[in-house]
Formats: sequence, C-alpha cells, structure tokens
Amino acid sequence: MYSLNPPSINAADAYSAAVKTIKKKTLRAAYTAASPTVQTKCDAFEVLATNGQFELAESSKFDIAGLLDSAMVELYDKQFSRNQGTAAIRNGIRNAAKNALCPYCGEGYASELDHYLPKTQFAGTTVHPANLVPVCSDCNFEKRAYKPGPGKPAVLHPYFDTAFDLPWLTATVVSGPVGTPVVDFKVGLSQPFPELEARLNQHMTVFKLWKRFGTWAAQSLDNFETLLKTEYGQPMTRQRAREHLRITALQQSGGRVNSWEGATHIAMRESNWYLSSYLKLA
Repeated sequence: MYSLNPPSINAADAYSAAVKTIKKKTLRAAYTAASPTVQTKCDAFEVLATNGQFELAESSKFDIAGLLDSAMVELYDKQFSRNQGTAAIRNGIRNAAKNALCPYCGEGYASELDHYLPKTQFAGTTVHPANLVPVCSDCNFEKRAYKPGPGKPAVLHPYFDTAFDLPWLTATVVSGPVGTPVVDFKVGLSQPFPELEARLNQHMTVFKLWKRFGTWAAQSLDNFETLLKTEYGQPMTRQRAREHLRITALQQSGGRVNSWEGATHIAMRESNWYLSSYLKLA
C-alpha cells in the first residue's frame, strides 16, 4: 500500500478528450453543454478529497442536469475506457503506479482503473482523473461499487490520504490450529485516532487484505523454513536468523512503510515462540 501523485491532467481536459471521441454530433453537443456542470461536480469531489470527507459525499449532488447517470457511465465505458483518443490519459494514470503495483494492496499488478467513488452513483466524476486509481483486478473486484457514508468509513485514496506514510500495519506470528505458525495482521497506531483507525480497518476489510496478506505471509513462512533446510551448511542460530529477517524485511518492503512483506518478516524476527519453540533455533 502506498500513496501516488495525482494525475497531471485536469478534469476539464479529460472530459473534453472523452467527449471529442463521440462521433454523433447531437449526442456530443449534449455532453458539451454539460461541461460546466461536470466541472462543478469535479471541483466538489476535490473539496471532499482534500478535507478527508468522502463519507459526506451524496450521490444525488453529483447528478448532471440534462444527462442521465447512465449517459455519464456510457461516456466512460464506450468512450474514455476504449477510444484511442483517450488512450494517453488512461495510460498516464495507469503508469503512475510504482513498479506497476496496485496502491490499494501493494502487491497486485495495476492493470485496471478503479472509480474511487462509483461511476454508477457519482455521474459527474465518471471521467475525472482524480477519481480514477490504477489498481489490480483483485482489488477492483473486491471493492466493487463501495460507497463511503455514515457508518461506512472511506477506504484510503492514494492521491489524497497521508496515512500511507504513517506506520500502522503490524503483524505477529502466532500458533495456528494445528500448532503451525500463522501471521496475524492488525492496525496499530502509535497514538489513539479512532476515526483514522476505523478507516484503516475498513480499507483492510473492503479489499479482503486480512485474508490476502495472511495467505501471502504463509508462503513467506514456508520459504524461510525451506531456506533453513537447504541454504545453510551449519546450524542457523537465532541471532543469524534475526539478522537475515531484518535484512529481508527491508528488502521486500521496497521502502513502503506499510507492507505485508515488511510486517511479516519483522513479526518472524521478533517472535521468540517462532524462532525458539517452533524452529528450535539455539
């Protein structure tokens, strides 16, 4: 999970580029006439984003007079997402993903664009670059048309949230049902901040990252056991194991503050039960 710089292209230019790809003049004229209203809705989106108030977003306030919501969805589906005239914009947003990794999970290949606020409910933002996030197919599928609101905290937005750079993802190695180790992930802030904690937990829940991180961490546990059996000609000590895991945590986190890889290997390093009782390292 990590933050991204917002797309360089603005809402007006993205909307204009999409509208210009419409061949039918009468249809294109309707979208052109709605341009000022669309800009107003995109400005409203950015106010909510800047103030961290996505929970206050009301879909009815993003309707476009003179155009059905379905017409704005079609503008994205038929024009923006497919037409060669908008390919540079789409690619620019998608290519902003660091090392092509999804910012929501930090692991999957960012091959798709997600509407942070769902396009079916927030018509005015269907082609707003600030509402389009490069993501992996798994995160896009799990999020679906998630809409924040009262009692439904907003997931993190890579362009606007600073929590990506605040340490909060923690992990511990515990004994599983049959005595084998499993990694348990939690949200752990250094200072109490209930509203942010709720958002972080919701982010993990919406994208099913509790389960996904746990599955990936299980592979790291297996990999380390295999390493101990095959790579060392002399018995591995707890001290050497901790140093190896420290370096691995740094390498695999890729500089990200909250990565499942870093949290997993730190948890392995700090667990006396795992190193002493389970692996029986002296």
